[in-house]
Amino acid sequence: MKIRKSVFFLTLILTINYSIAQSINDTIFTNVVLIQKEDIVQDNNDYLIDVIMDFDFKKTPIIFNNSRLSKSFFINKLFKDKPIILITPDWKFYEKVVEEAQRMGGCIEPATTNIFYQRKYLKNISKVDSVQISGNQPKMVFNSRVKGLKTDDTIIFYYTESYGSMCCPIDPKWKVKEKLDNFITSFEATNNIKLGDAYVKITGKEGEHIVYFTLSNLSKKQKLAFLQGVRGGIYFKNADRKYIEINPQIFTPRSIQKEGLKLVPRL
Repeated sequence: MKIRKSVFFLTLILTINYSIAQSINDTIFTNVVLIQKEDIVQDNNDYLIDVIMDFDFKKTPIIFNNSRLSKSFFINKLFKDKPIILITPDWKFYEKVVEEAQRMGGCIEPATTNIFYQRKYLKNISKVDSVQISGNQPKMVFNSRVKGLKTDDTIIFYYTESYGSMCCPIDPKWKVKEKLDNFITSFEATNNIKLGDAYVKITGKEGEHIVYFTLSNLSKKQKLAFLQGVRGGIYFKNADRKYIEINPQIFTPRSIQKEGLKLVPRL
């Protein structure tokens, strides 16, 4: 009897999980993250996508890409080796409609046309399916934008620094903290701007803490420049700096509850 009950509950859980899993053939998409062209800043091969993407990867992330970034960017870079549903306007279709309208010397109103991609994994083997939908589109429920997620109880941050114990033994990060402080001072002076608020979370009794930088006073372009500057300890200026190999990176903001955090004004 116990075995039968266990099998019943396991089947029920699997059924529920299957029923809430999203597919490109669905008529309603929930928790969709919209990425617009203005959300993106690029410098060389580095990107800042100013959209919060704190996903629970037990569920498939759903992205509506209205930015003109390629399908490959999202599937092979941003969500490399992860399941994803990617929705993107069929730009080639729209371009053909414009060309046809120009040829005819008139105006053609194209039907709303999107391409839905889904990458799944079966026994660690990936498969990408796609479907084009023209005309009536599935209903999409979008996530809040960054500004909408910032509340009295939440902060949006772009960068963190964590420090361990000041003794017994000392965390090596303490020995280079001054160099980070100098980099921040130099960055603020060069750009004639202050970074904005920072928040501290105490994590131990021997000086352990985490600093959350909101970069709230910076433009998107300045945020990317700052993140590039502190990436991988690049603020450690030395004669070999030009030989440091740094891989391209995609930066995104995150959110955290204010509870347990202390404001350290940097205005």
